[in-house]
Amino acid sequence: MVARRYAGQIGFFWLCVLLLSAPSASVRGEPGVPDPALALSGSHLSQALRQGGFVIYFRHADTGPAYPEPGPVDLERCETQRNLNDKGRAEARVIGEQLRRLQVGIGTVLSSEFCRCWQTAELAVGRYEKTRALTGVGRGPEAAGRREEAIRALRKLLGTVPATGTNTLLFSHGFNLLDLENFHLGTQGEAAIFRPDGRGGYALVARVTPEQWVLLPDAPGAGQ
Repeated sequence: MVARRYAGQIGFFWLCVLLLSAPSASVRGEPGVPDPALALSGSHLSQALRQGGFVIYFRHADTGPAYPEPGPVDLERCETQRNLNDKGRAEARVIGEQLRRLQVGIGTVLSSEFCRCWQTAELAVGRYEKTRALTGVGRGPEAAGRREEAIRALRKLLGTVPATGTNTLLFSHGFNLLDLENFHLGTQGEAAIFRPDGRGGYALVARVTPEQWVLLPDAPGAGQ
């Protein structure tokens, strides 16, 4: 009986070892809430973004109510899609102005193929590359396989370390991030900021709405 109990303890020990050593996609806590030990805000966030090393995931700027697309979507024809309104275009411009004010180093810029996403990128940054990896996916059961593909692609993007001194910007949709990380960017134009760990994982360190970019102070030493 003692031997059986000892064997059980050994088995439990190795189970713990396996669980602790297994790779994880991200540092897990409450979905959508940065771990207090890793969270960045205020001048600390400004300085970190200026130094680079983050992946900033933007939900597209404002389109008004998030109603379904008006009909069959043609990704090459913006009139078949829900598009940015005047507020959304202004938001995108403000985001870009604040990124420049904060001297955020920008490297790769990727966007969903939907017009509202690449137009947000264009107005904010002035450049982008469209990718299927960030394109919105239908919610129906027929799109389940495509959603899994998008989840894998987004996990890889969030875990990829940007070039030295730069940040990667991703312009996409609310549901893409929800499918992977189980939280929704409830505000259009909101950003979720992730720090890749260099091993394929990543951690959420901040969330910033369009209005909050203006409130971030300049990083120490900026403008010198």
